[in-house]
Amino acid sequence: MTDDSLSANSRQHRFIRMSNHRNPAVTAALAGLLAIMLSACHDVLTVSDPQRYTSGDLDKSLDAVANGVEGDLYTNISALVNYTALNSDEYQHTGTWIGYDNYDSGRFYFSYASGGGGGDGSDGIMDGLLRDRFFAQAAQERFTRVMGDTASSSALMAQVKTVQGWDDLLIGQNYCEAPAEDGGPTVPQADILAQAVAELTDAAQTAQSAGASDFHDRAVAGRARAHLLLGNYADALQDARSVPDGFIWSASFSENSGRQYHSLVQLTTSGFLAAAAVREYYWDRVDVAARKMRDPYSGQLDARLPVYYNGEIAADGLTPDYSQWKYQTLGSDIPMTDAKEMRLIEAEVLWHQSDLAGALAMINKIRAGAGLDPHPSTTDAQQVFDYLLYERFAELWLEGQRMSDLHRFGLVEKMVADGIYGSQSADPRPTEFPLSYAEASNNTNISRAISDHCLPMSR
Repeated sequence: MTDDSLSANSRQHRFIRMSNHRNPAVTAALAGLLAIMLSACHDVLTVSDPQRYTSGDLDKSLDAVANGVEGDLYTNISALVNYTALNSDEYQHTGTWIGYDNYDSGRFYFSYASGGGGGDGSDGIMDGLLRDRFFAQAAQERFTRVMGDTASSSALMAQVKTVQGWDDLLIGQNYCEAPAEDGGPTVPQADILAQAVAELTDAAQTAQSAGASDFHDRAVAGRARAHLLLGNYADALQDARSVPDGFIWSASFSENSGRQYHSLVQLTTSGFLAAAAVREYYWDRVDVAARKMRDPYSGQLDARLPVYYNGEIAADGLTPDYSQWKYQTLGSDIPMTDAKEMRLIEAEVLWHQSDLAGALAMINKIRAGAGLDPHPSTTDAQQVFDYLLYERFAELWLEGQRMSDLHRFGLVEKMVADGIYGSQSADPRPTEFPLSYAEASNNTNISRAISDHCLPMSR
């Protein structure tokens, strides 16, 4: 095994902790991750201990390998939601931990040269996504070796290719740069998103050959988002329209989920540790008895925005704990993507194409599904955009997309950095996450000089 085979983000140290997660996909993750690591090391870790998986054992358990890759993706999602929420207008720090306070305040950039940080927050998420991309690639090599010609049209191959594409999609959506390959130099996020498009196209084709419609829809939905982020609006519209109503894909969790897997619940939900909560700006819109926010346009209760408040104070001993109530238990799943996101993509593309009537019709369709009154007709493009921005906030609330929306629409300064949403923000404020400290420190193809790296700021 070479140093590069398990490079910069300490991939070899993290998989062990997954054994306490008991949902089907993530329980299988331990076996899958072991399998992949063994394949990467050319079987030199094979041992005779009957309590351990050998590479040969895992050749006979390929479904566990595929589920392990998918499960490892899920272990990053809860933390991703937490930190993107803190670096947007969804969440504020309400505890005593400096890590959450830093992200709420826009102080999360690290000194690669002096060793001044890293290993937590957005760093750990990037490391985990890069690790999972590596695992997905190694799984594909295993499937090809074991299954031969049938691998290229198997559902298992479609599954891990889809996960690989989503790893790059989430990296490209949230980080301004990243290595495009294991141990390689960094490239701009647009290159990572373009790579995700290619990977998800391959995944969709493999899923279609395998007759695996679920993985096909996951791949196409991810590609629709990637195209939207890249400004490929016609392609985004085509993909979004091909995803059927009723589609949903969620990251799975169980009541045995540990803090490192479902930190969103463990650290921010009433009844657990209230270290972060709904931003103060929204408190006046919360109907405490109904446990929901009200729609700012109609005044109706918006079921998409459940908030729980019983008068308790958060972990800092000062702040009222207006807790999110979308994810109430450790077994609460987090949507990765769904048909409603696809309809929002349709609405946004129509807005970009100046089809305001079409965009508004789609927005009102989404509102109808939420039980809200429609918006009146208007030819005001800014008004339609404001409607769209709210629908994205409500439909995708605490699903890890708000930070990206505020960044790409250039709204961080207006809505967060200048403090109109109650942020105690640094000004200028970072609008995306930077390269992880571990990657910069351990990848020999990456400079540790902070001046060589990007960190978009609000002004």
